[in-house]
Amino acid sequence: MTPHEHPVQSCRDRHGVAVAYRLWRPADPWGLVVVAHGASERGGPDERFAQARAGAGLATAALDQRGHGRTAEASGGPGIVGPGGGPALLEDLALVRAEAEAALGGERPTFIFGHSLGSVIGLAALVAESRTLAGAVLCGFPVDLHGVAALGEALAEQAGQAGRAQPASDLFAPYAEAVPDRRTPYDWLSRDPAEVDRYLADPFCGDQHPLTWGYLLKVFALAAPAAKRLDTIACPVLVIAGDQDPAGAMGDYPRTLAEALVAAGVPCDLRLYPGARHELLNETNRDEVTADILAWLGRWR
Repeated sequence: MTPHEHPVQSCRDRHGVAVAYRLWRPADPWGLVVVAHGASERGGPDERFAQARAGAGLATAALDQRGHGRTAEASGGPGIVGPGGGPALLEDLALVRAEAEAALGGERPTFIFGHSLGSVIGLAALVAESRTLAGAVLCGFPVDLHGVAALGEALAEQAGQAGRAQPASDLFAPYAEAVPDRRTPYDWLSRDPAEVDRYLADPFCGDQHPLTWGYLLKVFALAAPAAKRLDTIACPVLVIAGDQDPAGAMGDYPRTLAEALVAAGVPCDLRLYPGARHELLNETNRDEVTADILAWLGRWR
């Protein structure tokens, strides 16, 4: 744990996996935000945005998802989903939400914030439980909604490698190549070199904590059926991304998601930030992004 990082708690799911999470508790919060992080990272570096949410009266629960952070040891190692398979990713998100709601006590609105791979998991969670949520923010959506089933089939062709970890820089190489004059393989994350260096130095991020083909296959197996059931989502959604994010096809994938949500009758707002890359909360315009998110969440207070 870094000097400014929030302490880690854990809860054990029904498969016996100890799920690590952090809970930020301001005095008398009016709402709760449950965070699902992206691939090859973890929930700990959410400190800055969690403190901003706390200042706005929102508690935050951020888990280390299976195969990531401090949960990876219990689920079988980096990039391994472990017992329960893909559905357990949703179960653990719901479990941490329940733990946080119980710790806070009382009744208050709960939101999901999903980033990147976490936004794909978050979309599946919305289809499963949106009637009990006040809203959701999906940030950096990294897949073509209409092609998610085909993507799953393509990943299935990698079945022979399903249990083998692959360095994140290999998986993300096409994103890196989209950034001219790049300094590192991860400049596509942010225009702020200090934030890129922070990511590279984190032992739970990037190549130090790689994914597996099997992990991606399980996540997109959740997303494919969810993409066909958007009309079951019963809460408002904010979709945000940078228009220079190669993971989101320079804004095309988030735009497609927002259009599909609106067509399904879901109240949805879309915000694309000019010049911004993948990690909006760690971008050079992060103060603008943070203010926009807090203002949107505050609409449902």
